[in-house]
Amino acid sequence: MNRQREFRIIINNNEVEKIPIIFAYIHKKIKSFGYKICIGKVGTMDSREIIAAIETTAKREGIFSAGCYREEHALYHTILNALRGLCRGEIGIGNFLRTIGVKFVVLRGPLDSASTDSGEWISVGIYGTIGAPIKGFEHEAIGLEINNI
Repeated sequence: MNRQREFRIIINNNEVEKIPIIFAYIHKKIKSFGYKICIGKVGTMDSREIIAAIETTAKREGIFSAGCYREEHALYHTILNALRGLCRGEIGIGNFLRTIGVKFVVLRGPLDSASTDSGEWISVGIYGTIGAPIKGFEHEAIGLEINNI
C-alpha cells in the first residue's frame, strides 16, 4: 500500500477501523521531527462547539500550556481561520441551518523541521461534511490555517 493511499484511509469515514494502526505510525514519525499532534472529531450545528472541541483536545493532548494566554490565543485564531475556509467565508453553521461533521488535526512545531530559527508554529486542519441538516444534502469541505505562536 503506498503512502498516498494510507493518508486517504485516515480521512475516509468508511474505513475508521484502520485509523489507529496508521495513526500510530504517523504520530511516531511526526514526533521524531519535533512536532506535537492531536486528532479529534466533532459533529454539531454550533460553531462554538467546534472551537471548544478543538481547543479542549489540544489542551488535553499537551499541544499548548494550560496557563499560556499567547499560545491559546494563537490556537484560537488559527481555528477561526480554518473554520472560515471550511464554511467558505462567513462562519455560520446553525444560524444558517447548516450542520457539520468533521475530523480535525492540530499540529505544532517548527515551520521547517531542519531549522528552528523561525520559531514555533501551529496549524489546524478541518475536514468533513457540511450542509443542510438533511441526510444526503451535505458536501465535503476542508479548512486549513497556519499561524506563528
